Formats: sequence, structure tokens, C-alpha cells
Amino acid sequence: MAIVSILLPVYNAESTISETIQSIINQTYKDWELYIINDGSVDKTEEIILSFKDDRIKYLKNNKNRGLIYTLNRGLSIAQCKYIARMDADDICMSTRLEKQVAYLDSHPEVIICGAQIEYFGTKSNKYVKLSFPTKDKILKEMLAFSTCFAHPTVMMRKDIIVKNKLQYDYDYKNAEDYCMWINMISLGKFANLDEALVKYRISDAQVSQPYNLQTIKSVMACRRKYLERYLSEDEIKDLFESPIKVWTVKSIKQKISNPRVIEACYLSLERYSLGSLLYYVFSADVFKLGFGAFVRYMKRFVFGKNPIYYNSNLV
Repeated sequence: MAIVSILLPVYNAESTISETIQSIINQTYKDWELYIINDGSVDKTEEIILSFKDDRIKYLKNNKNRGLIYTLNRGLSIAQCKYIARMDADDICMSTRLEKQVAYLDSHPEVIICGAQIEYFGTKSNKYVKLSFPTKDKILKEMLAFSTCFAHPTVMMRKDIIVKNKLQYDYDYKNAEDYCMWINMISLGKFANLDEALVKYRISDAQVSQPYNLQTIKSVMACRRKYLERYLSEDEIKDLFESPIKVWTVKSIKQKISNPRVIEACYLSLERYSLGSLLYYVFSADVFKLGFGAFVRYMKRFVFGKNPIYYNSNLV
């Protein structure tokens, strides 16, 4: 049996799927099986997939367009290998991706999910830009306070953890199903990201110009609430999401939770950015505890005031 099952959902990807499949065939690590699940494509995607003659490629079709979450869960249920890797139909694997992630997981049995850095490509500028994610378990789990901590197409997970805990992607968190999955895995083992770009992540012109999707915003906010359920009571969570956040709210939260990213998220969701709130931020020493990056993000809110992490009057 192969060691890595790669899950590749695909929908109308005739212009990119060939390059994606070829990047997997070109891996230096050869002990894999690739599950390509066609989610009702109506273009030439199927024809292109079937042109690849490799016994390690397993091709499946949904009976109709069922959506990404259904397709991912179908993949989780049929994957047979020790490790499960993710891939998207318009991205490209670096040739050593599988080799390096398998080696890392083999030598770190306490780690249940391993991601990597990504390079953006495909924009009008045609420049490759590395997007960095933290690498350490504690920081990754703290990061989940307000965002995902992995680039989803880079992850490799342990199959036995998925099976033992009956993990699936949740339909209630559409467009943030991966974010929800990582929250569900927090207590099951350690997280890690390799400090190297192992996937090229394609950004189309449409992606660059598209506005924020309301469904995505709602799902992300729901994930943030779900994360806080580990630390705060329901009433305390309601105070953060259903009422304007004031400086005294930050003071109260700091007495209950030490996660620096939760505290930062409170600062980034203040109802009002005033001289008083800035002075408290500085003289409470949070400016040092939360780090320079957090201070820059706070000052952007102070000047421009937008995009609260928690309370959002448009969603209440």
C-alpha cells in the first residue's frame, strides 16, 4: 500500500488541471496514490484527467455538482494511506513537497498535521511572492483565534487521527471548512508548518478583484466563536460578538485568557479608537506583549478603523 493519499477535488479546471497532476507525478517521493474527484465538471476536465496513464491515479466522479465540502469528505472516507495530503486543481506542488512532509511526520510522531509555506503566482504582475505561516505548535494554535493557521492545499494529515476522531469538514462553515477542521483538531496533537514554500498557489485576476463574500465572513466569524468556546463562557462570547467592544472589555478578557491573539483581536475590534484606548494599549505594556506586528495592525485600525475581528454591527 502507498504511504500518502492525495485528495484533489476538481471542478471545471481544464486550463490548470494538467499542470497540477504533472506536478504530483514529478514528485521525488513516489509512494503515493492520487484521488481525483470530479465534482460535476462540464468542460474538458475529465478528458484531460483520463489522458494520464498512471496506475497511482484514482479517478472518481460525483453524480452531480455537490460542492467542495461533500467532495472533500468523500475523499477522506476513501483515502487508504497513512497520510492524507491536500491539493487544489489550480495549484502546483514543488517536486520535493511529499518527500519533505513525509520525512517530517515520520520523525515527529507527536505532530498530527503538517503544512508548509506557499508562493502566490498568476497575478498580472506575474511575480512569485512567498506567504509565510508560523511553524511552531503554540503559535499556530493561538493564531486560530482569528484566522486559519495553514494554507489548506499544503497540509498533510495523519489518517488514523481522522478515523479515530470521526473528523469531517463541516457544512455549517462553508468557505471556512478548513478553519473549522483545525479548531476541531487542536487537542488531538501538535501542529507544524515547514519553513519552506512547497506549493505554488495560483491567484487569478478574478480572485484579486472579487469582493469579500458574505457567506465567507459569516463562516469565519462562526469559527472565531467556536475557538473561544474553549476558553470563555457563552455570555462572555456574546459580549465580544454581539456588543460593541470597549477598553474595559479588553481588561476583562485579559483576566480570563492569556492567548495574545485573542487579546489582539479584542483590540482590533474596538468600538472607538481614541487617545485613551491608545494610551491604555501602550501603558498596559500590551504594545510589548503582543509584538510589533500587532501594534502595526492596531495603528491601521486606529487611523482607518475597519474590519473588526469580533463584533461587527453589519452581522448582528
